[in-house]
Amino acid sequence: MKNALAQRWLGPVLVMVSAAGFGSMALFARIDYAEGMSTSALLAWRFALAAVVLGVWVTVGGRQLPKGRDLIGFILLGVLFAALAWCYFAALRYASSGMVALMVYTYPVMVAVLAALLGLDRFGMAERLALVVCGGGLVMLLGQAAQGGQPAGIALALLSGCLYAIYILIGSRFATGTDPLGSTFVVVSASALVHGVLAQWQGGLTPPHSLQGWAALLALAGFSSVVAVAAMLMGLRRIGPTLTAIVSTLEPVVTVALGMLFLGETLSPSSWFGSLLVLGAAIGLAIARSRGKPLSPGSVLAVND
Repeated sequence: MKNALAQRWLGPVLVMVSAAGFGSMALFARIDYAEGMSTSALLAWRFALAAVVLGVWVTVGGRQLPKGRDLIGFILLGVLFAALAWCYFAALRYASSGMVALMVYTYPVMVAVLAALLGLDRFGMAERLALVVCGGGLVMLLGQAAQGGQPAGIALALLSGCLYAIYILIGSRFATGTDPLGSTFVVVSASALVHGVLAQWQGGLTPPHSLQGWAALLALAGFSSVVAVAAMLMGLRRIGPTLTAIVSTLEPVVTVALGMLFLGETLSPSSWFGSLLVLGAAIGLAIARSRGKPLSPGSVLAVND
């Protein structure tokens, strides 16, 4: 009985661990920014360290890497992922981590809109309602952002969400039949290469200079990348994409909570309500789309910003 109960809750718990890992990225990034690291150097170290661990995992586990045209496709996805990750982490320099995370989390609605515009999926009543609710939440969040003088951060965060939506749509067209862990390794490795080149061009791959900085970097590469990816893959296999999408809304909640606890960030009452609208739109859309063929967080590749 106890074993059956543990198995029932294992999937949601794994996705919660994944959401906690992805949600804590902003805190670790802020620590390393205080060490003087550039955005590209931070991402190059993060992706390179994560790629080493994932590479060992793929090799030891006998996982198959994509081949031929699929390999080229995932390399190009890695370039796109490098761009959206840069937008997210650059946004953290101009806006609060909670605000950035909430803006990025509009991407489920962006996926629905873009899929409809491209003729890839339906856009029914549920999608229209989610768009209206998410739009209302964005208006409230943008109000605080404007008062706080954060336009650059908000623009970069929204661009990151838009690029992530494009990433999901593109990946969903050819990810079928490929090993998700092997594909994730290719995407992460390509992203590491892109940011490694950018970092060298911008002044070098300067690492952290303190124990705290290295701890934050290792946590970013380990907990917020490898562990988060592994937990997402295992949780997704147990509970499916719809429930995974719902539980994953914990991610921006973790980011907001850590920002308030450790970075002194705050949200106004209207922004709290706006946050609920954005997250509610994502949850409602996931539930509605469970009746069809959903496009949800983690259903393509288990990587995040």
